[in-house]
Amino acid sequence: MPQPPSTAPTDPGAIDFGPDKPPKPYDDFLLAVVTDLEVWWTEQYPAIYGEAYRPLEGAVYASYPGRPDDIPGCGTPTTSYEDVRLYVAFYCGVGDFLVYDDSDDGLLAELARDYGSGTIGTVLAHEMGHAIQLRSGALDRNYPTILTEQQADCFAGAWTARAAGGGTTTVVYDDADVRAGLIAMTKVSDPVGIDQFADGGHGSGFDRVGAFQVGFTEGPARCAEILDEPLSLVPNRFTSLTEQTTGGDAPFGYGDDDLLGFLPEDLNLYWGVEVAIPGLDPLGLRVVGGAADPDCDDLRGDLDQGAALCASSDEVLIDEAVALELYRSLGDFSIGYLLGLAWGEAVQEALGSRLVGEERALLNDCLTGGWVQTVILIETAAGIDLPRPRAEGRTSTVSAGDLDEAIQTVLRFSDLARDDDVVGSAFEKIAALRTGVIEGTDACLTQL
Repeated sequence: MPQPPSTAPTDPGAIDFGPDKPPKPYDDFLLAVVTDLEVWWTEQYPAIYGEAYRPLEGAVYASYPGRPDDIPGCGTPTTSYEDVRLYVAFYCGVGDFLVYDDSDDGLLAELARDYGSGTIGTVLAHEMGHAIQLRSGALDRNYPTILTEQQADCFAGAWTARAAGGGTTTVVYDDADVRAGLIAMTKVSDPVGIDQFADGGHGSGFDRVGAFQVGFTEGPARCAEILDEPLSLVPNRFTSLTEQTTGGDAPFGYGDDDLLGFLPEDLNLYWGVEVAIPGLDPLGLRVVGGAADPDCDDLRGDLDQGAALCASSDEVLIDEAVALELYRSLGDFSIGYLLGLAWGEAVQEALGSRLVGEERALLNDCLTGGWVQTVILIETAAGIDLPRPRAEGRTSTVSAGDLDEAIQTVLRFSDLARDDDVVGSAFEKIAALRTGVIEGTDACLTQL
């Protein structure tokens, strides 16, 4: 959990909490965040943009039901609580101020209760990124919304790295807070089916997490380049009426048109024919009654998660009850992700990989991403199609939202801390998965 400030914030008026505001357990923490963001940007802005940083002219306002209409408007005389609840938090260039939802039942309070107040810190750091865009002139250059949102996500990640790396004495993040930042990115992403390039698009959870990670690992100067050197984005809109009707989820079952029928076939064709891993036999699928009944002497992976590889029999074992719960709670590609890990393990076996523990698990994430890259629809001269060339018989595609489902599965099954070193933290696993998705399988195989 974030630690409270070691000293009182230098500017206790940085947040206007309003009259008679019900206190929140994270109020002092948010004061510390806002104070440090101003300190950080005072340092970083001149180095990146070559001119002095101008502090916020307005305040950061806490909005809640029952507060008088004393919050400035953004194109209107005042800002109502209903406006804030709709957007959760926003920055307004007219008046140069920030507003966030401070109600007891709003999304931010829910995130803080479930994952820690670091989620709100990430949101405020993101909104502060828009204030930086006003100062740099980016908001006057008519960039698509998705680009300015990606840059703000990146800035939020860069500040989070400062908090997690000991760069500030007023806000101290641990691994759980970094994970909370990733979760916050997924919770405020575009709904599945929305075209992220439409006006107001913010991006999928997969893309928002990716921009956050770029900032975290590469710093704010890299974020400043994103508007002119955009990050790769994955499709978020449905491409057929069938996808729109089903929400992009294939039926759970084992027939040719069912999830556990066509995905194993596609994975076998990809790794065995398209990539042609030497010594890799096609894998079968076997349903078992749980981790206590695998009938396998060399199980690779954790069957408690729903799927694992039995190397001696060239089978992927499925605990149907666990897999079905994942399917219902997270979506069909939670299963796709776990199957990808099992095939990744078989690939490492065939190639004689000597990696163990976390390094081996993270390579499986990367290999899964490499396979995913080949089932993402792309725009070609002839229209929307799968990447070519490809092995005959491969027709599987990921639907809008599938990669967000993979991210949610990672968040459920990853190590809680980066130094647990079992299968990798959520941050590490998502980064490995993204490497495969963005750079392809060859980038993964160089790690052997």
